[in-house]
Parts: sequence; C-alpha cells; structure tokens
Amino acid sequence: MPEASSLPAYTLGITLPRPQTVFHISKQAVWPSIIIQSEASGGQQFNWQWSMHWHTFSRQGTATTQSDSWDAGPSVANLGGTLNVAVIGPYGSEAFNLQVIGDQPEVSDVMQYLGRKPNSAGFDRILNKETRMRHFDEHGEPIRSFDNGYGIAQLTKPSPTYEEAWNWKKNIDAAIGLYQTKQTAAIVYLSQGKRVYTDDQLQRETISRWNGGAYHVWDAAKGWLRNPNILWDSATGNIGWNMTRPENAGHTQAELHDRDAGNYRKGRPGANDCWGYFGVCYADSILG
Repeated sequence: MPEASSLPAYTLGITLPRPQTVFHISKQAVWPSIIIQSEASGGQQFNWQWSMHWHTFSRQGTATTQSDSWDAGPSVANLGGTLNVAVIGPYGSEAFNLQVIGDQPEVSDVMQYLGRKPNSAGFDRILNKETRMRHFDEHGEPIRSFDNGYGIAQLTKPSPTYEEAWNWKKNIDAAIGLYQTKQTAAIVYLSQGKRVYTDDQLQRETISRWNGGAYHVWDAAKGWLRNPNILWDSATGNIGWNMTRPENAGHTQAELHDRDAGNYRKGRPGANDCWGYFGVCYADSILG
C-alpha cells in the first residue's frame, strides 16, 4: 500500500461498496464479485493497489483501469480476511478496508466433493473427526487449532498456502494428496517381505500415519498386530501412553487418565509428562 504522503491530496469519493462491507464466500467455495466504484469521471487512468491479510498469510497486487470502477474479486479469489484497497486517480485518491469471510459448506457438498476423489476411502472419517466437516468458525474464518492446523482437514505439516487455508475444496485437495502419500507408505510397510494385510489393516495404518507413526507391528506367528506398547486413553482422540516407559508400566488406563488428564489442556505434553499423541490412538478413536 502507498504511503499516505504519496497519495494525491483530494479524495476520489468511493460510492461502492460502503466502508467495512463484508463479502461472503459461498458454501460452494465461489468467491464474490467485489465491485469498487468512485464518483470520479471515467476516461482517465486509475491505479489500484490492494493487499489481503489474515493471521500470518498475506498477498498483494496492483491493477490499472481506464474507468473509475474495478472488480477486486478475481484478484483475491481463494483468499479471505481483510482487504485493503488504495486507488489513485487523476484528481485524488482513496484508501479503505473490506472484509471477506466464508459461509460454512454443507456436509452433503463435502461428501459429494470427496466422492470424486480417487483413493480417498476413509478420509471422510478424518474430516468428521477433525472438524465435524466444518471449514469456518463462528466468525467466518478458517478453523485454526493450537498447533496451526487449518480448515476442514486441519492442514498442519506442510503448512497450507493462503488459498488452501481459505478454500475448503483446495484444503481437501491438499489433504487428499497427503493422505495418498501416507497410504502409499502404509502399503510399502505392510507388504514388506511379501506379507499380506487386510483392507481394514491398510486403512488403520494409513490413518495412523496421517496423525503419527505406524499402527502395526509384525508378529511371526500372528501376522500384523496393533502396536501393543501404546495404550489409548479412550476418553480422548489421539492421546495415550507408551507403556514401555517405567512411569506408565503396570498402570491401567483409568489410573493413567486420573494421573494425567489434568495436563491435557496444555495442548502439548511437557518434558516431564508421561502422556503423548499417537497415530495408533488417533486411528483407534476413528475406527474403534
């Protein structure tokens, strides 16, 4: 955005939209037109400078028109938050802010979109677990977790792009790509040494790797087994205990829950905590 001192001294008089107008992204992830109109005479060159920002995300750009109006919508498609616009014309300038927020997608729309994605079996369970298939919070901004997971799929690592944070379809696209990568790794792991596995084992292994490490360990007599060293706190999502730790050994789930549950609200286990987050527990919480 230009410095205030570099702008012409007279204001252009923006007539559309009103300052602080809120524009809505549709439930189907369609971005609105954002027509900006001034009362200046047309036929002259107008320079538009814009920046969009939300939390740590930002984007900026410029446009030039030969009229006193401009549609900012295409420039900020797939972005949301606060839109700052400055327009400089032959007889003055104006700077103002707008808001772009999102309307919650319908679960039916999410399921229909997922239905067109290959190799995504079980992924709806993850979306339901993470956000109950919601993308926006009560303010119309993408849901954001304490560990910077964004949107309907809670994209965390790698961090999403600005577009993936705001467009629920792009959020799912990025997440499905990651899910398929985890699925490929699960297949390689389970099929090592020409070992066999079931569809259920593949799904558990994939979902476990989505949130953490491997779900199964190999037993020469019984085949692939759930990692017996991880005890899940069934009152939570992906919290549990590594039972090989001396502090946990010999205790029941109820005993460990009573001991540690008061610390769960911290978000992350501290150096002296004996509980943790495990992909094994995450898969158990989703698949039972």
